[in-house]
Amino acid sequence: MANERIPARPSRWLLALYVLVPLWALAYLFVAGGLVQPEVRPVARNVEGVSVGAAAAPDGSEQVLAILAVVPAAARDARPPRPVADAMLSQAKAQYDTLCAVCHGPEGRGDGPAGAALNPKPLNFHFRAFQERMPVGATHWVIKNGLGNTPRRSGMPAFGQLPDDQIWALVEYVRRLGRQP
Repeated sequence: MANERIPARPSRWLLALYVLVPLWALAYLFVAGGLVQPEVRPVARNVEGVSVGAAAAPDGSEQVLAILAVVPAAARDARPPRPVADAMLSQAKAQYDTLCAVCHGPEGRGDGPAGAALNPKPLNFHFRAFQERMPVGATHWVIKNGLGNTPRRSGMPAFGQLPDDQIWALVEYVRRLGRQP
């Protein structure tokens, strides 16, 4: 029993280190902003010439202008390679009901249940500005590429996994949907 070693007690410095390092780390995270919510500025609201809120135009022109500000000019002029067949339109309706209605609403008025939480709000396809000023090529580009990675920073996801003919059918469907009373 004489050869047994008695475990050494940790030094006071080591105990202090075990206590102080976690406290320092927590303080650093809060002070340096690691656990503090970052400031979120609505980038989409800073598009030159576009106002928001009470100053926004009731016909949707402000929202359409903000979208057009991020769509490449070449994409705006795109046209479908061929007319959309009726069979494709019925498929587009099913895709709209699955992919789009949750935000844009079943009638395309931008009032879907998920759209209520979005800022900016989903586009209302019944807006006069959408029908008159939004080129079909721009609508195609928005569906294909989304607006999440643009300065607009909306909740519109990209549906680039869809074939182009299906995207063109969706474009035609939302245009027709917006023309309904």
